[in-house]
Amino acid sequence: MARRRRWSFFMPAEEHRLLRYLSDRYRAWLTPLGQATLWGTGAAALMMLWGLPPAMTFFSFCSGMLLGAIVVGLPFRPRLALSRRMPPPVSAGDTLLYRVVVENRGSRPARKVVVEERNLPPELKPTGEPPVLEQLAPGEQAEVNLSLECTTRGAYELPWLQAASFFPSALVKWPRRAPGKERLLVYPRFTPLERFEVPHGRNYQPGGIPTASSVGESTELAGTREWREGDRMRDIHWPSLARTGRLVVKEYQEEYFVRLAMVLDVEARTARDDALFERSLSLAAGIADVLARQEYIIDIFAAGSQVFHFQAGRALAHFEHILEILACLEAEDRLDMNALEAALLPEAGKLSAVVLVMMDWDEERAGLIRKLKAHGVAVRVLSVRPDRRPEGLAPDEVVELP
Repeated sequence: MARRRRWSFFMPAEEHRLLRYLSDRYRAWLTPLGQATLWGTGAAALMMLWGLPPAMTFFSFCSGMLLGAIVVGLPFRPRLALSRRMPPPVSAGDTLLYRVVVENRGSRPARKVVVEERNLPPELKPTGEPPVLEQLAPGEQAEVNLSLECTTRGAYELPWLQAASFFPSALVKWPRRAPGKERLLVYPRFTPLERFEVPHGRNYQPGGIPTASSVGESTELAGTREWREGDRMRDIHWPSLARTGRLVVKEYQEEYFVRLAMVLDVEARTARDDALFERSLSLAAGIADVLARQEYIIDIFAAGSQVFHFQAGRALAHFEHILEILACLEAEDRLDMNALEAALLPEAGKLSAVVLVMMDWDEERAGLIRKLKAHGVAVRVLSVRPDRRPEGLAPDEVVELP
């Protein structure tokens, strides 16, 4: 998934698509020595325009070396199979270490094989020198280690794993590309919080835990009893029927537990807002980490021009699934408050509390808070803009930024 970028003339060169493409192909086909030879060819061509006599000789020498390297290297192009062994996801700012298995499927040895990732998004940066296999016999396998610095959270594709031989010229690399793409998830960077106080009132949840988990419609099994007129056939307890010869049905108890909502405001209109948005997701990840350690149902509402509703907690999903949701969220240019109220307020009667991570503070957002409180829902509000502190709320309803 390509991340949204705000174009600027002053953005880093690696974020310009054309420059990144040309730079990647340049490094994919030429070794450092070959790159120097290519630059020498270009310099000699410029000197020829000024009529310097030695320039023709130098140009012929450099260009001849490159052409000769292409010709002599082609017969040694290896037949290789490549596969990645990916570890669990890392957080933004961390370095991902993983293994690559290289197998020689040709009939001749593969020499001087360099393994590297190509065509990477600018948020993923290779670290260190790419590993080189001196020789790989036919049918032999070897493992190498690669590392990527993951600067920004998100869902990415590793599109092009390359193994290339620069034997015998050491100037030009003849590559083989692994088929298929690998998905890479980078979680938001966050600092685990020691505690996060929320009200602990338990509300009745129709259908209980299994309904919240989307695994049926019944509540918690309490025992069995004699059949009564109107009982459902699917509630018959067949082992008891076989043992006693009488109709016995399963009896359930209703479930009450804590259900919380986390509202994530994804409105970001400027580059400064984008930085604040990343901070808001990091804070949300820290809060979710605290809540996920307890027996809560957590509803996540991502609110922009549309509202996306996810549910996690207890049997529904692990904390890693919450991080995956946060990793994939994209900022939008506006917040549709009507859509958010239509999605959130009907659920208010089942919620113990709502945690709101807001990108701004204005009358519309304050109005939503008042409506939630009118439904008897406790609120905890966090505004990531340092100049827009929530107003008109009790001290315990405002979360101070760490």
